[in-house]
Amino acid sequence: MRWFWSRVVALSLILFAFLTGPVAAALPVYVTFWFDTEDFILPEADDAAMRLAEMFAARNVQATFKIVGEKARVLEERGRDDVIAALAKNDIAYHSTYHSVHPTPSEYCRDLTWQEGVSEFTRREGAGLRTLRKVFGVNASCYGQPGGSWTPQSYAALRAFDIPLYLDETSHVNVDNRPFWYCGVLNILRLGDAVIRTGWTDQEVRQACEKFDRVHKKLLDEGGGIISIYYHPCEFVHTQFWDGVNFARGANPPRSQWKRPPMKSPQEQKQAFDAFEAFLDHIIRHAQTRLVTAREIPSLYPDRVYSRPLTRRDVQMIAEAFRKELSYVDLDGKIASAGEGLLALAQTVAKADDDSGTGEVTLEFVYGPASAPQRFVTEGTYSSAAIQEASQELLDIVQQTGQMPSVIWVAGEPVRPEDFAVTLANVVASGGLSGNVALRRGELAARKYVADDSPGLWGWVVFPEGFRAPHMMEVAKLQAWTIKPPVLRKLD
Repeated sequence: MRWFWSRVVALSLILFAFLTGPVAAALPVYVTFWFDTEDFILPEADDAAMRLAEMFAARNVQATFKIVGEKARVLEERGRDDVIAALAKNDIAYHSTYHSVHPTPSEYCRDLTWQEGVSEFTRREGAGLRTLRKVFGVNASCYGQPGGSWTPQSYAALRAFDIPLYLDETSHVNVDNRPFWYCGVLNILRLGDAVIRTGWTDQEVRQACEKFDRVHKKLLDEGGGIISIYYHPCEFVHTQFWDGVNFARGANPPRSQWKRPPMKSPQEQKQAFDAFEAFLDHIIRHAQTRLVTAREIPSLYPDRVYSRPLTRRDVQMIAEAFRKELSYVDLDGKIASAGEGLLALAQTVAKADDDSGTGEVTLEFVYGPASAPQRFVTEGTYSSAAIQEASQELLDIVQQTGQMPSVIWVAGEPVRPEDFAVTLANVVASGGLSGNVALRRGELAARKYVADDSPGLWGWVVFPEGFRAPHMMEVAKLQAWTIKPPVLRKLD
């Protein structure tokens, strides 16, 4: 009998450990492979892309191929229906119209306003996207910038293109080396140690597999996550990138003078493909791992803040959080950006006299301001009626434009959105409107997630010598109102 009960206890402990173990049991580590398919000069890069696409198809998994518009056009021009068909068995994404041909997105958006940049990106990159759609018969699942040529205005264009994901690797915006929302688009943009690549030697493959195992365990301990693995088909067959050969440091030769990049030997090419294949097989065989494409990633991170109205308690949490720091707020598993938090507070204050409602507020996405204010007040005391009227006017502007204004007018005086947000937070946290309201000062802490302009930010070999973009990065910081981390859920 003692033996029987000892077995019962042991089995009970095992069952308890299984049922109460880490969330990782329900949330595995997701891995996304993506290939910047860009070299439209070297024909051998076409075959490299096809070989990689077939490698995934043979394993009944998919990768994401981010294809340059001109590459899609050239594939069709060369009669490479075989390459197009192989790529189409995977996930098709977008990687700009001409990639490294000047001007690149950062170059042409550098000195533009928000609206001008959105229009110019739409005009230039929309052309390549139309080619991609025509050749492959689908819309792109995601976008990623050519090289380091990132620009904030691209995000509004992506939303108009119905592209919900930005997938790349750059340091222009970074939220703790994990996925994030920016300008209403989900970003897999800077994942730190969760970005893994292998070199071509046996030792490098072994080291990459060991790193994958370490990061996999770390993400499981965090409750699940995503690993990003990227390559370029052309790097399997060349020894120098095609754009570095032709467009480095601002060079922009005519097409007739474009040069083919130097090639690897057949033995070196085989070694590269074999190394990658070994790395891929290690990952596929790994327990609690699921490969996902860019098309699947948005379903992993649903934005729950829009799924149902915010409650009085949610708004109170936003108010208390804003009194400490003006940034995104975690509302028990649904995340509100600073901009969404401001709108929630404005709705609450605007209808403060309505006793018939439930106190719930409904959010919609809003861009940050298009520009910084040139003139604004920094102190003052206003009547409750003036604060309420300004809150309603803010909501009216957002509903009409989809964008926060640069200033909010309170009793005829211009107030920065940051100061208005903290002032409303103090009103709500203190129990509501009562008497006069003193203007509070605030700074948008979420700006820290957007990089400052610096030489290191523009290190891509294609940029002209000394390239900088201070104005564009200030435009980017204005959109920090939209930044927030997503919450991972399990795919069905």
